[in-house]
Amino acid sequence: MKNIHLYLSVFTFSCFTIIFYGCTKNNEGEPPCADCPINYSIIDFEPAWSPDGEWIAYYHGDSRPGYNGIYLIRPDGTGNHLWQPRAVETPAWSPDGKWIAFSYHAHIWKKKFDGDSLTQLTFQGRNFFPSWSPYDNLIVYVQSVCSHMPCGLWLLNIECNIHTSIVLYGMYPDFNPFNKQILFRTKWVEKNGNVLGDSVFLYDYNSGIKSFLVALINANWDNSFFKYNNSGTKVLFTSQPRDGDGLPGLWIMNDDGSNVKRLTSQAYSADWSPDGSRIVFTDSRKINGRLWIMDADGNNKKQLTFEHHFN
Repeated sequence: MKNIHLYLSVFTFSCFTIIFYGCTKNNEGEPPCADCPINYSIIDFEPAWSPDGEWIAYYHGDSRPGYNGIYLIRPDGTGNHLWQPRAVETPAWSPDGKWIAFSYHAHIWKKKFDGDSLTQLTFQGRNFFPSWSPYDNLIVYVQSVCSHMPCGLWLLNIECNIHTSIVLYGMYPDFNPFNKQILFRTKWVEKNGNVLGDSVFLYDYNSGIKSFLVALINANWDNSFFKYNNSGTKVLFTSQPRDGDGLPGLWIMNDDGSNVKRLTSQAYSADWSPDGSRIVFTDSRKINGRLWIMDADGNNKKQLTFEHHFN
C-alpha cells in the first residue's frame, strides 16, 4: 500500500484537530546534496554535537564508493566510526540524545543513536536541514519544491505525524532553546529581482507570528547553518564573504541580532558544545576540509578528523 500523507495549512498540538491542505502520494525524490561544498573529493562537515557532549555526528563525503555517510566521533578524536552509510546529510540530535534526524534521498529520516529503528518521516517534496525542538516533540525542516506544494519551512509533529507549512521560502532553521520560536533565513530581493543579501527572521509557532531580526547585507553573503548556543544568547552561522579570499567563515551575533561579527575565517558549518565553551567546525580550505574544534572565542584551534583509513 502506498504511503498517503496529509499536509496541513494550520498546525495544532492536538492530534485530533486538523485542517487539510491536500493529499499526496509517495515521492522518493532524488539523491541530495542540498548544500555541499564544491571541489572537495573528501570532506567532513555539518557537525552536530550530542546533548550530553559525548559525541559529534558529522557527514563524511568521499570520492570512494561506500565510504560516504554520517560518522560519530568523540570530541577528543577517539571512537570515529561510520554510523549511517550512503549520502546522508545534516544530522540533528533529539534533545534526549536517543535519536538522530537527517536527510537522505531528499527526505527526512530518524534513527536511534544505538543504530536501531531507522524510520522515514517525510514522503512528499524534497526535504533537508532538520532541526529538533528541545521540547514539544517537533522537527522543523526545509521543503524545496515550490511547484505543487508550499516550499520553505515545514513543522512536523512526530507523535501525530502531522506536517505543516509554516514559512514560505525559509531556510536553515533552528529552534530557540528557551521559547517557541524558530530562527530562519530568507533572501532579501528587490522588486526588480536584485538580491541585496539575507534577512533573518523569527517565527513563533504558537501564535504564527513572524518577526524581523536582522539584515545581513554588507560583508555577509549566502549565510547558512544558523545555530543557537544552549543558553539561547548567541547565534553562530556560516557566511560567504563578498570579497577577500572567497572562503566561507564563521560569524556570531547576539540572539537579538546585535553585535554581528566575524569569529574566524576559513570555516564552514559548525555547532556548539552543550556548555557553549567550544565550537566544532569544518576547515573550508581545499587543502584540508576536516573537522576542527576551537574555543568559543575562536582561539585554540585543533584538528579533530583526519584522512580516513579503512581496513
